[in-house]
Amino acid sequence: MEKYVNMESPLTGGKVKEVTAVETHEFRKERYKVHVRYYVCEDTGERFSTTEQDTLLFNDLYSQYRIRHGIPFPDEIRTVRERYSLSYSGISRILGFGTNQYALYEKGQMPSESNGKMIAAIKNKSTMLSMLTDSKDEFSDEEYGRLYRSISEAADMQIQEEKDILIFYRHARRSIFNGFGKPDPQKLTEMVKFFLCRQEKTFPTKLNKEMFYADFYHYKQYGMSISGLTYRAVQFGPVPDRYATIYDNIDSIKKETVLSHDMESTVMSCHEYDKSVFTPQETETLEKVFNTVNSMSTSEIIKESHKEDAWLNYHNGNKIIPYSEAFTLKLFM
Repeated sequence: MEKYVNMESPLTGGKVKEVTAVETHEFRKERYKVHVRYYVCEDTGERFSTTEQDTLLFNDLYSQYRIRHGIPFPDEIRTVRERYSLSYSGISRILGFGTNQYALYEKGQMPSESNGKMIAAIKNKSTMLSMLTDSKDEFSDEEYGRLYRSISEAADMQIQEEKDILIFYRHARRSIFNGFGKPDPQKLTEMVKFFLCRQEKTFPTKLNKEMFYADFYHYKQYGMSISGLTYRAVQFGPVPDRYATIYDNIDSIKKETVLSHDMESTVMSCHEYDKSVFTPQETETLEKVFNTVNSMSTSEIIKESHKEDAWLNYHNGNKIIPYSEAFTLKLFM
């Protein structure tokens, strides 16, 4: 797909087209089909890209590699260390990594397959304690005792996190069907509250579309969803899977029954949300989607969603929508 954009070519000052395509790229001797966006100078035919466009390519490529080989994502790697209250030095010494290696993995560097699977394995407390025992000679008796207590006390935290995830998500496995996003109950909750707080009162049907467009637009830009939700194509357009359960389990949402089109309906509202949980890119996406759909009525946004391939190709049978359909969004062309 190609379209002209409102910018001058840095090469000639002439017209520029943005291209969205699927290409095959190689990583560690394996080939992957990835979504790419880049610009083409019309005068020279030369291709160039922005940091944002490069991020999309690498996020898509690396996400597929991580899924194929069971390697945790950067946010999961950070969560493992933080769960056990370990420093970079401490966890690196336990695992036998180089001094700065774990920090680099948290920042997005791809671990080797063996290191990645080791990090995945230590999500289990008993495995982590076993690794600590094997590396006991690396620490003084005082250090070892402190680390052992820290790891032992972290078990309940993991159990509670898994319980919270099960309330909002059907499963925690990352894939193209949840935009490779981390199942994060806190971020999901604040995302719902963002849209409710920015409007006086909102019908669930409209909120469902706002959530859909925010997640799919963010995936189109960066190769990663915000909420980690899956979406289903139903009669009134794309909706978060199990959306009623999600909204029922956010305590700060206020619900009110109103009469609409001679039928009783529910409207929702909220007074505040925590913007600190979002990255600058996520905040930008949420604001863009809100500014685009805020003036639309519920019926208008349903009509717009029915134009999307994400609905047209999957509403027969109420199927789950793959995030690859993000690149066909007509509302954000």
